[in-house]
Amino acid sequence: MAQSVVAYATLIVGCLALTAVPGASALVVKLNTLVLTVPGWNIDFLESTLLGYGAPYTVARYDKSNPLNLTQLLWAPDGSANFAGYIMYPNIEAMGHLNSTQVLTIWDYQNRTGSSADVTMKFTAAAPLGASGILPSAPLSSSGLYRCPGSGSAPPLATCSMWASDFAATGLHPPCQSTPVLMVGANVAGTLVKFGDGRESLAFMHDCAGWSTTCLVLGHVSLSWILQGLIPGERISLLTVHFDDFFLATEFDANLKVGSLTQYRATVPDLQAHLTWRSALAASRPGTSITYELPYNGNGVLEQVANTVKTTNVSPIDVDDRSCIDFPEYVTLGCSCWFIGMAACPATQPTFCRNCTKDWAKPLGSGVNRAAQSTKTNNATWNVADFSAGDPLANFIITNTNGQADGFFYDHHTFSHENLDNATSFDTDIQIELNMQMASYLSLASRKSYSSKCMVTPQISGLRNGDALASLARHGVVCGTGDNTWPFLMNTNNPHHMLLTNKATNGFDGFEILPRFATEIYYNCSTPTQNMVLYNNLYRSFFGGDSTIADLMQREAARVSRELFKLRHDPYMMHQANLAILDGSGKSLSMRWVDAVVAEFGKYASWPLTSLKLDDLRAAFLARQARDACALSYAIEVGANRTVTAVTVKSGAAADGTQCSAPLIMGGSSTSTSVAKGGSVRVQPAGLSWFVPQPA
Repeated sequence: MAQSVVAYATLIVGCLALTAVPGASALVVKLNTLVLTVPGWNIDFLESTLLGYGAPYTVARYDKSNPLNLTQLLWAPDGSANFAGYIMYPNIEAMGHLNSTQVLTIWDYQNRTGSSADVTMKFTAAAPLGASGILPSAPLSSSGLYRCPGSGSAPPLATCSMWASDFAATGLHPPCQSTPVLMVGANVAGTLVKFGDGRESLAFMHDCAGWSTTCLVLGHVSLSWILQGLIPGERISLLTVHFDDFFLATEFDANLKVGSLTQYRATVPDLQAHLTWRSALAASRPGTSITYELPYNGNGVLEQVANTVKTTNVSPIDVDDRSCIDFPEYVTLGCSCWFIGMAACPATQPTFCRNCTKDWAKPLGSGVNRAAQSTKTNNATWNVADFSAGDPLANFIITNTNGQADGFFYDHHTFSHENLDNATSFDTDIQIELNMQMASYLSLASRKSYSSKCMVTPQISGLRNGDALASLARHGVVCGTGDNTWPFLMNTNNPHHMLLTNKATNGFDGFEILPRFATEIYYNCSTPTQNMVLYNNLYRSFFGGDSTIADLMQREAARVSRELFKLRHDPYMMHQANLAILDGSGKSLSMRWVDAVVAEFGKYASWPLTSLKLDDLRAAFLARQARDACALSYAIEVGANRTVTAVTVKSGAAADGTQCSAPLIMGGSSTSTSVAKGGSVRVQPAGLSWFVPQPA
């Protein structure tokens, strides 16, 4: 590939062409991407893709009042090239931001290094999709794209002209050949431009919004193209769905009964139906394997056994599980601060109201025990025989016939679903200890499908309660999921990192909050009819009328697909009632949701979708955090015959004895090597090339 650049209506991506650097025995190019922009332009759609891969990139904002030294930016002192490709957004070449010397500096860099440029809807056969994994049939929407495409009827120009202040009269008119690669109807939205001197540019005739699936898809195409299929990072698409409250029964709204049912508890036939569906889904999309996770509440087993066997050996615990928002005082006192937070809560509100916010931090040592002292020995009379006889779900897991129970993941959701925001150390001890003991009785604790280090707290509570966090940590639970609805539970510096608690804010240092997305599938719904009543109550005015279940699923599929294209690994929240198959369709709400997401994502990309249990997901986040802390840089050495003779990975961090993984995508495959923090590794791959055509 020649030097190339990408541009979008205003965006250009460029590849650098290949000639030896003076004084160097071989061309050395860092696998770093340069984003050239100007103040006031939003590049979030580009950064989402680059950040998702964990690919090194540099943002340089060009300002005429303080212009960049492009030579120093593009070249290292040792003569190596700092960037393998660059993206201009907007197209600062064509918009007159650069003078003639600066334009020629960039062109020269492209010619000497093989770097590509990309300027950022239907792909044509000429679209350079390469190793991006994006499908030629991807149905790219113009939603989120701004400005108009070029005319498809106009003949391609023989020169690509531009003008700026110091060459306004004469202009620059390099010879070029343009081939459409992206069409909107009969009009051109993207072209591959080949210049006479060997440079190439991928130019898109539109601006982009960060929420546009099309822009995210084009970001993957652009990155793969400008780096010639050598992407320093990893591309893994995870779709993990949690079903909180497993073993408990969930009450329906009073006016939303299903026949005579006023509540629902998942059944063994529900689970078996999901296993059958999962197998069919995997067969329809090679490489895809979706596994549901069941955050469980062990007290639900006791409740079921007590109602079925009527044994005196089993006695469910009775603990108030309410949050402060569920107390009558929240209504009688006129509270209104739960959703707006402590800082915005008016000083005129009663103390109860000011302390009843989602971000309230419980003072250490405060609170009153809700659990009776006797609950600590509740398990003294438990026995497996009663559990197997009295609860089909417990028996399903204990017996694990044909490995069916291992078709799901499991983690803690506390024993009785007590809200932990104001829980004492004693209460939290009870909740986690009894749930751990239940895992042992159900033969879960030793299975690979079980997570013991990371959990889902009820109502995403307790994350600002130092007493609760300290109790969980004492029991080996060092991680809990957050809720991305609440920004204070996310790492706003990097969405691919967990948030670490600190004593000042959370009452405890070092507990990990793993990000998790909510969904529009509601906790107390088992049928589309139920879900749509609640959905339309929330969104009727926004959409100007009632929506159908198909409308909801399409909106959810589009939203989730965008996060998948950002390579976000956050799991998704649902609840056990969403596993029910009650409406005669043979499908649960969760099946409909996953089917819609997989179908939508599959329109654009060939990548498989997989799931990880919580402990493994935590490990993936920790590995990414360690990799970013290593401050990795990649460089390729290119011989005279355009063969990549070596790849060097260097850590820019201070040495401390730790290791991090350094993944690299190479065309249709990927590899990873281990690098010591502060060290470097040089590998000699086989069969890689850094191709640049000869100038015409």
